[in-house]
Amino acid sequence: MKYDRKANRKAAMKNEARRERKFGAASVAASLLLSSSNSASAFVPSCSSSLRPTTTAIGVSSTKLFHWANRLDARFEERSCEDESYLQEEIAVKHKLQPISQEFTRRSILSIGVIGTTLSTLLSSSLPANADFAPGGTLLDRPVYVTYGNSEASPSRAPNNSNVLFSQDNYYKFGSAAQWIEAGSTEFPKSMPFVPSQQRYDALKKFSVRVQTSKDQLVKIGSASSGADVPDSDDPTYQLRALGLLANSFLASENSGTTNELMLARWYINEMYLRIGDYKTALQKGDQKDAETCYGYLIKAINSYLTLINRSITSKVGDQFSYL
Repeated sequence: MKYDRKANRKAAMKNEARRERKFGAASVAASLLLSSSNSASAFVPSCSSSLRPTTTAIGVSSTKLFHWANRLDARFEERSCEDESYLQEEIAVKHKLQPISQEFTRRSILSIGVIGTTLSTLLSSSLPANADFAPGGTLLDRPVYVTYGNSEASPSRAPNNSNVLFSQDNYYKFGSAAQWIEAGSTEFPKSMPFVPSQQRYDALKKFSVRVQTSKDQLVKIGSASSGADVPDSDDPTYQLRALGLLANSFLASENSGTTNELMLARWYINEMYLRIGDYKTALQKGDQKDAETCYGYLIKAINSYLTLINRSITSKVGDQFSYL
């Protein structure tokens, strides 16, 4: 009889773990869906009608919700409910079998109530058929692809952002390309994060020469006649990582953490990295027109980055960078 009670207890705990894991994933998916907005973020340019794939809104059934929950669940490693050591720990703590009413009141009723409220709200809304996850895990109510919002972004970027220098950039968070910034413009982004002037001063003093070296190298490859004259994207002569280090000190602090503006700067650096590769490939193929196009986008990326950085360079910090 004692053995049967223990076996029944273990089976009940396995079932409860499965239920909580499933409802937990559904809750996260539902919360993400509800937090999504149809309006474009300041860092997500709205996609023109010519670029936006055709979408049809569909009602969100419980099956559809758990489809998204399972996709989200697959992105994270969770402890398996079959882990015997986990079950043994739980059994040791809850060595007495509680009445069903007490067991569910303490752990399940509240979460199920929250899930029910969330589901009822969600089921009354609609989810676009082509909704997808950004590389960072955010569920968006629109498609996610590397040129969304900017058709001039490099198409060679991997959909999961795995082939860039800085994986956590604008595309990683928002699932879209950023807009270019006109040289010297202050219209985008609308504001800049506060970073102590001393921190910016020290960073500029440390990295200004390396930024200039990066600019000189980009100008140099502009006159290349073949792919052999263009170093690979990861060549240290481009000093792209130094650009990232400068952005870290200019656009984030200990108090702010990683800001949207820092992710934006990283996106521009990643575009430089990708466009150098695109430019080299075009030259190797002998496609001069495509090479000129890629180089033009490369210049747009470096100027966007420099404009973003220059907004944080005041007279107390130092001299602003010139544009290409």
